[in-house]
Amino acid sequence: MPQFQYKAKDRKGQLINGQLEAETRGAAGARLQSMGYFPVDIREAGGADNGGGVVAALSRRRAKRIRSTDMADFYRQMADLIGAGVPLVKALGIVKNQTPNPALVAILNQVMTDVQEGETFAGALDKHPKQFNKLNVALVRAGEAGGLLDQTLSRVADYSESQEELHAKIRSAMAYPMIMVCVGVVAVTILLTVVMPKVLIIFQELDQTLPLMTQTLLALVTFLQNYYLFLIAGIATAGITFYKFVHTDKGAFQFHKVLLSLPKLGDLITKREVAAFARTLGSLLRNGVPILNSLSIAAEVTTIRPIRKEIEKIPDSITQGSGIASSLRGSPLFPPLVVNMVAVGEETGHLPEVLLRVANSYETQVDRDIKTLTSFIEPIIILCLGLVVGYIVFSMLLPIFSIDPTKGM
Repeated sequence: MPQFQYKAKDRKGQLINGQLEAETRGAAGARLQSMGYFPVDIREAGGADNGGGVVAALSRRRAKRIRSTDMADFYRQMADLIGAGVPLVKALGIVKNQTPNPALVAILNQVMTDVQEGETFAGALDKHPKQFNKLNVALVRAGEAGGLLDQTLSRVADYSESQEELHAKIRSAMAYPMIMVCVGVVAVTILLTVVMPKVLIIFQELDQTLPLMTQTLLALVTFLQNYYLFLIAGIATAGITFYKFVHTDKGAFQFHKVLLSLPKLGDLITKREVAAFARTLGSLLRNGVPILNSLSIAAEVTTIRPIRKEIEKIPDSITQGSGIASSLRGSPLFPPLVVNMVAVGEETGHLPEVLLRVANSYETQVDRDIKTLTSFIEPIIILCLGLVVGYIVFSMLLPIFSIDPTKGM
């Protein structure tokens, strides 16, 4: 029977080396798992480790869209099972059998195979970056190294669920305004393309000059009837051009600068990004990830480019002997309160706790600001739709009021 050399960590995080007999590399990994160890490296004595890159690549190409709620459920179930003492491979199998999403099942099959062949849990997740982002992989790796995988997975689950809850609140808050906009656009389109052409035929037959408002509306209706295809093509071209522009580095940076400069919305975006940065960095530091690696991951998960650029400056400041607070102090994007709290955390040695407290505070503010912004947007939409519909109706009625009864007699 083949001999396999292995490196593994026990539940206390101690690295152990040894050798065991097993029929396959996967069987060796499963045996270590059943013994309560977390495999770090397994290879046949005198052999080479070839990995499973081809299979992993096929799995990535096969993967379809997986919802964020599916991922949050995965982390929560894994945390509960590992915390109950279930071996990692068995826990993955249980979660896989309970997962209704076929795409996630395919991913978990590959993760199980990689773990059974001696790959670490974090290393197996890292092969699927679209499903498992760098933040969560780094937290899982830190949990494995410290022998606290169940606690780490529980924190990852908490973070994933809080993010999903925030996104759900945003979607819920914007649902009513979007419905109002869609209904208004449909109503105005029907008025301009179906009702108005029939009514304006009557006005054109009148032997008198139409009011300026009615003439303008008539010109608009005529334009839509004759050139609607060109209009649709122009809007589609502009939309595609804008989409491609904002997906370039320069375009995304400029677009995000415009978003941050908008009243109300810019402040909301800034708070959301600051909360995400504080949550990410605090979680990583609390789990023992080195500060430079934590900052690199925090920058990667930041979506707004100007804020990401400010975060990317922090490592240079640290290598020169300064702290995070001194680097952020000159940034116009980070509020002074956040900078001062970070400075206090660095001075007292409780930076992770301070960052998580900042994240909690700003997430609460974001929730409150979303509700305020929604209540502010709704009357504006109603006012705009009322003005448009009022203009059309008034343009239709004005010629009737201005008819000269002496003509045609």
